[in-house]
Amino acid sequence: MRNDVDKILVKNGVDAMLLYSESAKNANMYYLTEFLAPDPFIFLKHVDQDPMIVVKQMEVPRAKKESNTKNVRSFFDYDYVRTVKSAPDPKAGEIKFVASLAKKELGASKPIYVPSNLPVVLADALKHEGLKIRPMFDVVEKARETKENKEIEAIKSVQRAVEKATSKAIELITNAEVDTNQSLFCRKDGKRETLTVGKVRSIFDHTFVDNGCVAEEETIIACGSRGADPHYSGEPKDILKANQPIALDVFPKSVKKRYVSDMTRTVVKGRASKAVKKMFETVLQTKNAAMDAIKAGVLGSDMQNLCYNMLEKAGYQTIRGGKQISKGYVHGLGHGIGLEIHEGPSMNDFYKYPLEEHNVISVEPGLYDPRIGGVRIEDVVEVTKKGCTDLTHMDILLEV
Repeated sequence: MRNDVDKILVKNGVDAMLLYSESAKNANMYYLTEFLAPDPFIFLKHVDQDPMIVVKQMEVPRAKKESNTKNVRSFFDYDYVRTVKSAPDPKAGEIKFVASLAKKELGASKPIYVPSNLPVVLADALKHEGLKIRPMFDVVEKARETKENKEIEAIKSVQRAVEKATSKAIELITNAEVDTNQSLFCRKDGKRETLTVGKVRSIFDHTFVDNGCVAEEETIIACGSRGADPHYSGEPKDILKANQPIALDVFPKSVKKRYVSDMTRTVVKGRASKAVKKMFETVLQTKNAAMDAIKAGVLGSDMQNLCYNMLEKAGYQTIRGGKQISKGYVHGLGHGIGLEIHEGPSMNDFYKYPLEEHNVISVEPGLYDPRIGGVRIEDVVEVTKKGCTDLTHMDILLEV
């Protein structure tokens, strides 16, 4: 949570932190300020002191109104124009301005945390001003892992949009007809239209817009053998087929509040093969067992091992121990959900830390076979002291 930032800084022996970025694309900047801006601005914070943001003059009124930061200042408060004009290039002048401001407000006597992806030119400018900088790994990101109530409500709101859109898409698939080539088609105004990935994706996109969301990346709609690649999103012209698994992985973002949610359902129009039914039943049992086991204090790596154990017992291959496989279970059990679709904590081989109360994570076991396709089922849950709360309210079914 946001009030954990100071504690994390102290733990790392650092007195202050500096960020310089736009917040429309930088999740950490938006998280710290709750101010959505398309242009770069400055965030400064000393341990045990309220933060400060410095924005362009035109943004001051909006920043004071919308930001969670009480101390809002203008670039013009720091002789911005003279500093930029004194440089041989305006961009170089902007960098010089940020560095001189940081020195003035944070001082040069103690180390300052900066993002690990800070531009080299700014890092050089800060060092030239005599500041001691350290790359910031998992400071803001760690604070973001545990969610405040309003963050969880924002995720729930997006999840409801996910469920509305997915229900409409599945209804379209359910009501489709099947031609002699097993291709799905529907009728509109008396005309026959082949049911393609592009047509189904348009259902998702329109529903997202109606509910204040947007798909920043293409919604995954993968039919048949193409679904064996977990991240194959589907080409618009791909034709959906009967009696084959269709994976629908849905992860839009709220336009206003910036939070995301994530859900996957796998359906078959018609009759699923015995192999697909077994994959589906095994994945569903694994997801349910994982959700029964999740609670504050369990290790992310232990949750992945639970998944390995169940899938291997059912006769499927896994990537346990770094094994290279061509079919079976090929990814982690889940990941954090928040301002980004993939954030901490994780449930994989490498995450040796305990889950914490108010983590929001996906639970998404899957099985993949290049001959058949993929079966993945995914819910989003909030970790609690004694278990987890499923934030996903959509039914799970295979044949439609």
